[in-house]
Amino acid sequence: MRTRRRFRAAAVALPLLLAVAGCESGAERTDGPRGEAPTATATVTASPSRLPVFEMPPRRQPAAAGEALADIGTARFTQTVTYRTSGGSAVERTVGVLDWGKEAARAERTRRVPAGFSASVADDLDFTPGRTERHEYAVEGNEIAYRQESGVWLRYAASDPKEFADAAGGVLGLAGDAAPWGGTLAEVLKVSSAVDSEALPGGGRRYRTHVDDLTARSALPPAVAGHAEGRGPAQTVVVELDRRGRLVRAEADFGKLLAHLHDEGTLRRLTGLRVELALTGHGAPVTALVPATQRSETARTVLTAMTGVKPGACASTDTGLGHTGLVRVVPCGGADLRVFAQQRIDETVRNADPEGVGDQLAIDRCRADFRTVPAAWKAGARPADTFWTTGHERISFVFTGPDAHARGDFTCYVRLR
Repeated sequence: MRTRRRFRAAAVALPLLLAVAGCESGAERTDGPRGEAPTATATVTASPSRLPVFEMPPRRQPAAAGEALADIGTARFTQTVTYRTSGGSAVERTVGVLDWGKEAARAERTRRVPAGFSASVADDLDFTPGRTERHEYAVEGNEIAYRQESGVWLRYAASDPKEFADAAGGVLGLAGDAAPWGGTLAEVLKVSSAVDSEALPGGGRRYRTHVDDLTARSALPPAVAGHAEGRGPAQTVVVELDRRGRLVRAEADFGKLLAHLHDEGTLRRLTGLRVELALTGHGAPVTALVPATQRSETARTVLTAMTGVKPGACASTDTGLGHTGLVRVVPCGGADLRVFAQQRIDETVRNADPEGVGDQLAIDRCRADFRTVPAAWKAGARPADTFWTTGHERISFVFTGPDAHARGDFTCYVRLR
């Protein structure tokens, strides 16, 4: 018997069905303006004049640079992810500062999705065509803080109860291994192997490296990594070091991974995926922490599982999570969504393709409820007369049998903005 668990969100417009997938040193502390990486005077260790990277065999030099990242003390970084479709490219750019000594980072992520961006890819990645989003985060060790629209910081911690941490999803992955901010190409350097290199003006070097598929996925956006199953081809990462052996740039074209996903029937309209990382200001003073003067809240005390929101209640998705698994129950004026039903699926479906059985059952039941709930519960839906479902599908089936058993908890809701 095989069991498959998937998370899925679906939008349904009546009468047509549109189902989509989705879902410390004593430093002076100051807060930079929103949209700019904060800087301030801080105590840091001077960057060494030269790292022992170039003493290693050439094929090991990029990996050695990855291992020596902490020795640079601090840096500013920019990571850019470009998602290409036939209708335009979405660009996600993260700009921030890193402090290895304090295991801290501060970053702002901006995502711009053009109006012509592929609707099916947008649905799969939970993007909204025509929208620009900005989110600010801070990392302190294993604690992640997200700055809400109100200016209050929402804190997540690795010490949170397991059930809550699991529901929070990938936000704790923002704390990296190679660098205080995770999910960048810096995470893949330690296991990279250079296949060739060339000298650059000024004494630096450029390498073309191979990274195994599973390691390379650590630099993928979570929205894409969640679609990757099984083992795929190795990825090529181009790495540039300066004359001191410090990482200054890395870039990867994930075309091979996309081809693998396309063969599996996933993200076929995503025609290009490119990730670029740049490091500057090695050793320059930074302030990465959330200023002590700013208010903060503990996420686990103010957020509610989507499946726990009562029908008729409204919620905010201003959580920094990028999904609706956890939300904040708020008054309906100014809310992001309104729940109109909760569905629990637990049944066997005969002679069915197991893929998506639970999702479809939830959609069908949400549709029936949508037609009968009070008009006030679906007023202001955007798009009009459209509802969404979100939840976890767990499918059990045997390869030789015609039946599939679907289980899962799903929420039916309308988007209000």
